[in-house]
Amino acid sequence: IDVVEWPDQGPNEIVRRVPEQGQGDIRLGSQVIVRGAQVAVFYRDGKALDSFTEGRHTLTTANLPLISGLIGLATNSKTPFPVEVYFVTTKDFLDMKWGTPGELTVPDSVLGMVQLRAFGTYSMAISDPIRFVNQIVGVQGIYTTAQINDYLRSIMLSEIASVIGGVMKTRSLLDLAALQADLGAAIQAKAADDFEALGIQLKKVYVVQVQPGEETAKAIAQRSAMGALGVNYMQYQAGQAMREAAQNEGGGCLL
Repeated sequence: IDVVEWPDQGPNEIVRRVPEQGQGDIRLGSQVIVRGAQVAVFYRDGKALDSFTEGRHTLTTANLPLISGLIGLATNSKTPFPVEVYFVTTKDFLDMKWGTPGELTVPDSVLGMVQLRAFGTYSMAISDPIRFVNQIVGVQGIYTTAQINDYLRSIMLSEIASVIGGVMKTRSLLDLAALQADLGAAIQAKAADDFEALGIQLKKVYVVQVQPGEETAKAIAQRSAMGALGVNYMQYQAGQAMREAAQNEGGGCLL
């Protein structure tokens, strides 16, 4: 490979491996072209080594010190050396999606125990490309955009259940606006360290929707009706019982 580059970067791509399979034979004197919001990370034997930021670079033993030391390259050598290059995008990704896989049963400060689902988005950027390649490629063995998205989503979900349970102890589904803001901030605070360990800055977490389960939705509707009528739970239940009795009497039939 005489020119190493990623010219056709898509808007949602996080990493590109060059070559796509196996190791590339790259010579000293080859060109590495790194475009804006990219970092080229050279990878060998399970570890990210030398890296290059934006610009055109000619490969020499001077700017490949770690690979030179590892492989024993001679100055001005034209012998190809096997290596993989990972181009990492450092731009902000603004619309990464997350969502609970099913209903969560959590406490509610007003309603007691409730069932809910939550959905949202988060924004992030690769802050340490070498750490990112070491952890994602070296440890997890993944590098496609789909695989990385799934892995990051799994990290979010591992924290969400405990975060929602903790926040709901002092919040209620009856106040959704305040609840969503609190959940977003709490999830971000909880997951930020997990992302940082991967070389990623978790910039913002948004809760787009909190969706109550069927039984919880009925309880919320009941609570709203009580508030509109200005009655307590016992009075509301007594009124419902009287209404049902009247309906049953009126709906009887003669044999």
